[in-house]
Amino acid sequence: MVPKLFKEKNGYEIDGLWYPRVTSICSIIAKPGLERWIANQPSFAVMERRRKKITDWGTLIHNTIGDILLDKTPKINPIIRPSIEAFLDWLGSNKVKVVDIEKRVFSKQNVYAGTFDVLAELNGKLGILDLKTSKDIWDDHFIQTAAYFNAYNEKNKQKAKTHWILKINQYRKCEICGAERRDKSGDINIRGGKRFCGHIFGKTKGWCELKKVNNHKPFIDMFLSAKKLWEFSNRGKLSRIENYPNMTKTHLTLFNV
Repeated sequence: MVPKLFKEKNGYEIDGLWYPRVTSICSIIAKPGLERWIANQPSFAVMERRRKKITDWGTLIHNTIGDILLDKTPKINPIIRPSIEAFLDWLGSNKVKVVDIEKRVFSKQNVYAGTFDVLAELNGKLGILDLKTSKDIWDDHFIQTAAYFNAYNEKNKQKAKTHWILKINQYRKCEICGAERRDKSGDINIRGGKRFCGHIFGKTKGWCELKKVNNHKPFIDMFLSAKKLWEFSNRGKLSRIENYPNMTKTHLTLFNV
């Protein structure tokens, strides 16, 4: 019998069938930046503590922005105020019509499900908008949004035209060498500038960066390839999920190694 925790952590029950989660599938993709960050931590316990703070930071920003997009007036935590102010400036400089927030979508054709951040018309174009609080925008971010984009368009007559990543972050800049300091992990993180500078950091500033996918097809192809690898890596558990529609006898034969 498949552990209940595996099914709950890695997928959704929809109309009596079990669909693997987009984020679980994407976890199989190598993330060199994350791996380097983990390798540079002094211990596993410290890494776990810092990682939780970073995750909590991102959740706080997501929830606050979600409330703003729903025309609510959330109480803004002072530690993320620069980021939220930057988002509000970005919002005021663009025409954004929110269609849906935190919507679950699923693909019957490719058998997966996930929850996108925002579906919106941005400057007249309908698309999936994903909010990120990471220091950079990586290819795997677009692999994830491609999966949502593909699943949404499979079911809906009004098609999304594209998908975007909106990066939201904040930093303090050194007035001497230009180094940038970020503190969201609870520890000082200085990037760029001069190594032996005395660093005089100015006021915390937030910023937003929007990036649109230029070619959707390579990213959905990469996602579907990652899904095959994820299925192979978890074939033992998946083969015991009776309501997983992808695990047919033919499919299981391919995994019989």
